[in-house]
Amino acid sequence: MSILETPRLYFRGNIGWDPVTTNNFPASLSDQPAAYDENTLDSTLHGQPVTPSQVGDYRQAAIDEVPLQKDGLSSWNPDGTYRSTFFQTQVNGVDLGNGLDIHDPIVTAPVNFQGMLIDVEPYGPYTSQLFFDEMSFGIPGGCRIVGPRWRRFDDRNINFNANPSNSIIAGTASVTWQTVFPKRHGLAIEEHDSPLLQAFRAALSSEDVLGLMVRWNSYRTIYFNNPAQRNGNAAQQHDSENLIAKLNQGGFQPNPARSLVVGCLGLWRRGDCPSEPGERTLVSTLAPIPDQGTPASAGRVGTAFMHIDSASSPPKLTLDFQNTIPCADQATDKVDLGTLSVIAADPPPAVAMGVVAEIPLGRYDRRAYEATGGIVTVDLPDGSRGLEDYVFSISGPDGGPTYLQEVRYRALTDEPNVYVTQGDLRDVTIQVYDRGRPAGAGLNVVWSPLQGTGSTDTTHWSATTDANGRVKVPLDTSQGLVYPYIFQVGDDPVLPVVSGKPQHDPHAPGVVFNPLVFTYVYVRVLPRDDEIAALEPTWDNVYAHVLANFKAIAPCMDNWLRLDDEQQVRAYGPLVKRLTDPDAFESFRYMPATRDLSPGQRTLLYNWLDRQAAHEKPERPVELEALMMASEESAVLEIATIAGSHRGGGKPE
Repeated sequence: MSILETPRLYFRGNIGWDPVTTNNFPASLSDQPAAYDENTLDSTLHGQPVTPSQVGDYRQAAIDEVPLQKDGLSSWNPDGTYRSTFFQTQVNGVDLGNGLDIHDPIVTAPVNFQGMLIDVEPYGPYTSQLFFDEMSFGIPGGCRIVGPRWRRFDDRNINFNANPSNSIIAGTASVTWQTVFPKRHGLAIEEHDSPLLQAFRAALSSEDVLGLMVRWNSYRTIYFNNPAQRNGNAAQQHDSENLIAKLNQGGFQPNPARSLVVGCLGLWRRGDCPSEPGERTLVSTLAPIPDQGTPASAGRVGTAFMHIDSASSPPKLTLDFQNTIPCADQATDKVDLGTLSVIAADPPPAVAMGVVAEIPLGRYDRRAYEATGGIVTVDLPDGSRGLEDYVFSISGPDGGPTYLQEVRYRALTDEPNVYVTQGDLRDVTIQVYDRGRPAGAGLNVVWSPLQGTGSTDTTHWSATTDANGRVKVPLDTSQGLVYPYIFQVGDDPVLPVVSGKPQHDPHAPGVVFNPLVFTYVYVRVLPRDDEIAALEPTWDNVYAHVLANFKAIAPCMDNWLRLDDEQQVRAYGPLVKRLTDPDAFESFRYMPATRDLSPGQRTLLYNWLDRQAAHEKPERPVELEALMMASEESAVLEIATIAGSHRGGGKPE
């Protein structure tokens, strides 16, 4: 089942994150001059849409906002490129069923990935995605796996207390990322003499194996390339002032952050959720860890996933601890929780329970975590076959806290982040998983909007699963808004709210949304903008209603295409149409990178480009001639692959 069975490949390294951060601020913030209106897709200056004459003012306001703002927010990278790139990342081990093997020929081979980090809902941390074209393990001519993109990566199970000692912007958080590579969608395996790749090849011959699944965790994010930064400290202020000075001097000044990465590549079986972990789920209780300080500064154990292999001798329990054990320090040493007890209990109403396995520190400490990508396998007693129907939990030693408690049912979807156009009929399919496998008919699924703090709204809807354990949820597309929904299985849902700050005290009054506990979907409804589509296709209208917004929010585009230059935009008209084509939406090179181009804006832009094409071919500017003589693919790369530094990683929020 997924990465929790063998064969599997482990990797570790780094990722650099280089998002534009200016749109992380809602237009409603009165003290945030340069901001963004996600409902109307407008960059805003002092709460009003940016006009063509205000583009320069907006960019300057974004620069002035680089220092840390209130509530820990910071516009730390106004010149970002959106690119997120693995660096110094390689295969560090494999497992064919006999434990860690560091001698397979693919070990030490590089792992290559580059994506665009885009938020569905830019104000919060729950909807980051990585749009990409392919991911590879190995090098051409040697042992190698190449996985073309079938679906993007989505962030899940964010643990805001994974590294409390690294309190700079999102530096405390760790995040799970997952996607799959179908074997019938161009997946290539060049096994040569690698036993692991040979095992993958053999497994793919089974009709039950749909392809390969990759899951990785990013953690310990460092900003400004300075590990000494903390929210509001002298290092943070000093580095911000230096960046502001560079930005004010002009030129191109990306400022990527960087994170550590551990990951695992394994099998994707029929019934496995492709978009996020869907195995048996041990949900975090958010219980305080003894001797870890106050709740606000202490680490928390994150949600984990498990698989029982009863066919092996002895039976084995495999756990995904990629995003589970918090760090004790910025060096990412793991908190010593003592020897953890794995407890199996008869399902209610029975009360019999017992410890079926123990996990000492050496199985989950930093060294073990880095070696096996957070995957922990322990033996179960020989007489413990038949535990599949038991309820599992994991507790600290000597009757210590219960950190993880199994939840039988989970409601997940293949589309955690959905884009749809205003007025279109659309639904999402929710799959209920029963102990990690697709459930059957007759289960009640409840969905409710994610409310704001203090809300008393009890709105929710429900439906019963069909024979395949699924329900279809119709989406409200009446307005251009972002809609978050929480999904629960059962007849007595709790209605979570969004806290102004991450709330991790389970004893706090009210129910507070935590992505370690709840499953959720965000739906971004892009406004239709028919009134923009109906405008006269003149350059002034195209610039004012389409291009000025993107010129304001993404200064990096100046290095490849000046969006305020009519002659350049005309000269590159065919390429602009290719890169903004709805069919290219999932592509790494899609424009705009934010995916915030409404149908009305596209219509106006295309009407203008088509009108220009119908006239005499415009004379190309001299400075573009050399680039236009290059191949079309090179031109696409120059315009749309917004180049950034490879030296940095983290989340923009």
